[in-house]
Amino acid sequence: MFKRDNAIGIVLVAICAVVAGVMLYYIGIGERPRLDFGTFGNLAIGALFFGLILFGVIKSGVFGRMRRGQRGPQWPDPGTGRKSWWDRLRGR
Repeated sequence: MFKRDNAIGIVLVAICAVVAGVMLYYIGIGERPRLDFGTFGNLAIGALFFGLILFGVIKSGVFGRMRRGQRGPQWPDPGTGRKSWWDRLRGR
């Protein structure tokens, strides 16, 4: 289930969980969070954000399929005969 291809999604879910925890903490104490990283810190966070987005798009295989004209492996892979859980629920 946790393959190398899922690492970016797992990292993003972890970041969202941390942000949700911080927000719940500030809601609980009734104050507003103040984030002041300075100019360099804001630029670094923005570069990291857009860099990770580009990394995820490039690693997803979209550009490789467009360049080579081939399709990557699909899930569920039709060659294995495995059905998705949605098809099994519907009886297909």
